[in-house]
Amino acid sequence: MALCTVCKGIPTNFFDPTPPSFFSPSDRLFHYRHHTPSALRLSAAKGCPMCKILECQLNDDWLPQKTRDRQQLTMKRAIIDPEQAFGLWMGGDDISHNTFFHVPPSYQKALPSARVDKNDNENILMRHWISDCVANHGRCHENYPAHCPTRLLNLVRFWNSGDIVLVEREEDPDDYIPYTTLSHCWGAPTRGPLTTTLANLANRKERIRFDELPLTFQDAVNTTRKLKIPYLWIDSLCIIQDSPSDWEKEAAKMALVYSGSVCTLSALDSEDSNGGFFRVTEKKSDFPYRYDLSLGSQRIRVFPCEPNSWGVGGPLMDRAWTLQERGLSNRILYFSRGELLWECKTLRASATLPWLQYKAYDSEPGPKLMYNNAEEASGQHNRSYTLRHRWFGTVQDYSQRKLTYGKDKLIALSGLAHDYAEREQRGKYAAGLWEVDMPSALLWRTHQYPPDMSQAINADPCLPPQRPSAYRAPSWSWASVDGHIIYDSQMLESDGEHGGIWLPDDPPSPREPSEYDFGAFRIQGLETVTSPSDPMGAVSAGHITLTGLVATAIIDKETFTINRSGWDSTYVWLRDPEGLIVGALLADVQTEVQPYEDIWCVSVRDEQDGAEVKMPEELGKVNSGEVGDPFERDGMIMGLGLVKFGKEGAAEIFRRLGLVRWVRKELFVGKEVLTIKIV
Repeated sequence: MALCTVCKGIPTNFFDPTPPSFFSPSDRLFHYRHHTPSALRLSAAKGCPMCKILECQLNDDWLPQKTRDRQQLTMKRAIIDPEQAFGLWMGGDDISHNTFFHVPPSYQKALPSARVDKNDNENILMRHWISDCVANHGRCHENYPAHCPTRLLNLVRFWNSGDIVLVEREEDPDDYIPYTTLSHCWGAPTRGPLTTTLANLANRKERIRFDELPLTFQDAVNTTRKLKIPYLWIDSLCIIQDSPSDWEKEAAKMALVYSGSVCTLSALDSEDSNGGFFRVTEKKSDFPYRYDLSLGSQRIRVFPCEPNSWGVGGPLMDRAWTLQERGLSNRILYFSRGELLWECKTLRASATLPWLQYKAYDSEPGPKLMYNNAEEASGQHNRSYTLRHRWFGTVQDYSQRKLTYGKDKLIALSGLAHDYAEREQRGKYAAGLWEVDMPSALLWRTHQYPPDMSQAINADPCLPPQRPSAYRAPSWSWASVDGHIIYDSQMLESDGEHGGIWLPDDPPSPREPSEYDFGAFRIQGLETVTSPSDPMGAVSAGHITLTGLVATAIIDKETFTINRSGWDSTYVWLRDPEGLIVGALLADVQTEVQPYEDIWCVSVRDEQDGAEVKMPEELGKVNSGEVGDPFERDGMIMGLGLVKFGKEGAAEIFRRLGLVRWVRKELFVGKEVLTIKIV
C-alpha cells in the first residue's frame, strides 16, 4: 500500500525532538498542511496507510460539511506529550490525537517495516530478541552457568514427520546443548497433560508422535523449531511422574533447568495443555493498529492511539509453580490472546513496541520495610534490606497462587530458594524463611478475604485460611497455612512525614534505635528436617528455639473484621485476668482459636510510629491516648501468639496460633526472659 502524495510530503524533521522553546514561534517547525477531512477519508479508503491511521481518531462529525470539504487540516505535535504524540487541527481545535515512536537503528536493520495490511513476522522478532539479548545484555547472564537437564525432547531427529523423542543426558550432564523450556498450566487432574511414566519411558525414548501431543505442546515444539533451537524441556514429559525418587531429584534442579534455558515459552492464557499458545476469542479486526513511516534515515512507528501497556496475566500467572519459572528464566516469550510479549533481565517489550523498555515491575512506589538491625539503619547492609524486602514480596505473591497438590508448597518454591542461596549467599533456609531475616520473618499473618473472593491453594470461593490435612511445615512458618500471607506488620506507610514516595528497594530514612531494637528476643536454634536431595524442599519436621519476654493473656470470645487499604483483618481481643483489653490477636487460622483459652505472648519488637497498618480505632477507645499517637505506640508490642502443644521432658512445647499486635508493655513488666521451643 502506497502513501498518498500529501503523506509523502511530511517533513523529515516533523518527528524530531521538540526544543525547550516549544509553543514559542519556533513550534511552527512542527506544522504541516494536510488533506481536508473529506479528502483524508477518501485517501484512507483508497489505501494510504498513513491516512488510515489518521482517520481512526478523526473527530470531525461536528464540523459543517462545507468545512469538511474545503478547509485543510494542520498536522501538529500535540499539546499533551509532544515528544510522543501529534494530531490534526482545524483552526484552534485539535480533532485527532495519535502516538508515535522512533524505531532504533538496530531494529530498523533487523525487522521489516510494520504495515497496516500485513501482520508482523513474529518469527524474525523472536529470534532477534534472543540474539540481541545473548550478544548485548550482560545482566541476563548472571544466573547459573550453562547446565543441561537430565532429559530433553529432541526436535530434530524426526524433522520430516514432526515427531519428537525423549533423550537422556545422564552420561554427560555437563555437556551443554541449547534448549527451550515450557511454562504452562497442567489444568485439572482429569485434564492433565501428556506425561512420562515408568511404564511408557521406553516408548518415549523411541518416538513421540506429534499428533499425540496436546495443542500447547505442539505449539511449543513448532515455536522452538522456528527459533532454530534443537531441544525442548517440558516438565510432564522430562520428569518421570510416577517415580518419587526421580521427581524429587529433578524438582530440586529447577533453578538449573530454567536458568540454563535459552528461553522460556509461557502459555499465558491456556488453562491446560489443550489450550495452545493463542486463544482467538474475536474475529480479527480491520482496525489499522500501527504503521512504520519512513522519513529519510528515520523510521517512525505511528499508532491511532496510545499502545497497550506491558503486562502479563491469565491462568498461568495464578499458578504457584510459574512464579519460580519466571524468576529463574533469563529470557521469556509470553504468548497470549492479546499479543506476543518479551521479558529478560534487561528489557520488557512487546510485538507492538519491540525495543521499548517498559517500567520495571519492582519500581512502583510502595511501603518501606522496617529495619532489622543497626547495620541496616546505618546503611552498611542495604543489600540485606533489599533481599529481605524482595523475599517478603515473593512470599506474598506466591501464597496467593494455586497448587494442585498442597504438599508441593515448599517444593514449588525451592528453585527460587536455591537461586537466592547460590547468588546472594543468604545463609540458612528453613521452611520458607531465611535465618538472616529473623526475627522479622516470623511476623507474618494470614489475610482474610471478603466472602465473594477465593482463597489460594486450589481452594473454593469463601474458604478462609486453613491448615493442610497432612504435615507440611512447623507452625512458625507461613508454609504451614493454606492462604494468602502478608507482611504488613513490617511495613512503614508510604507518604507523609515517614519518607514520602520511594522505591521499595530503597531503605527508609534513618530511624530511632528503639525502632529496630528487639529487646530480649533472640533466636537460639532453627532446625528443619528435609530430604537429602533437596534441603530447600519439603519439610517433615522442624522447630525453633528462642529466648524472650513472655506474658500470658486470655483470648476473648468475640471477633471483629476491619478493612485497612483493601486488606481485611480479623482481630480477637486479648484480656488480662482483670478483664482489661491488653492487645489483639490476628489468628493464622480462625477455627483454631478457642475462646477464654490462655495465650502466651512473646515480645518481638515495639510497634512503630509510621507503621502502614494503623491501630484499630476500637482498640484506641479502650486504651488511653489518641489512636496512632507516637506516645501510645511507644507503649505497645508486636510479637508471636503461642499455645501449649505438649511437653519434651519437663519443658513445655508450643505452637504458633497467630500474630499479636498492640500488646500493652505493662503486660511484660516483671516477667523473666524464658527459653521456649516452637514446633
